[in-house]
Amino acid sequence: MELTQIITVVTVILTWILGIFAKKSKFISNNLIPIQNILIGLTVAIIEWVITKDFKVALALSGLLAGGAYDVINNINKMINKEG
Repeated sequence: MELTQIITVVTVILTWILGIFAKKSKFISNNLIPIQNILIGLTVAIIEWVITKDFKVALALSGLLAGGAYDVINNINKMINKEG
C-alpha cells in the first residue's frame, strides 16, 4: 500500500469515528469540531513522519487533509439532508 492510500484510509476512518462520537456525545458542540481536525491532522502527520522522516511535508499534508475531510463530509451531509 502506498503512502497516499494509507493517509487517505486513516483520514477517512478517523473522521468517521470522531464524527460518530461527536453526534452521540452531548458535550460536543459545533465549536469543538476543529479539535477533531487537529486530532486527525496530528495522527496523519505522525504516520507520515514515521514512514518518510520528513516532518515539514507531514505537517503540510495533515493540515490540508484534516480540514478538507471535514468540509467534504459536512457539505455532503447538508446536501443529503436537503434532499431527504
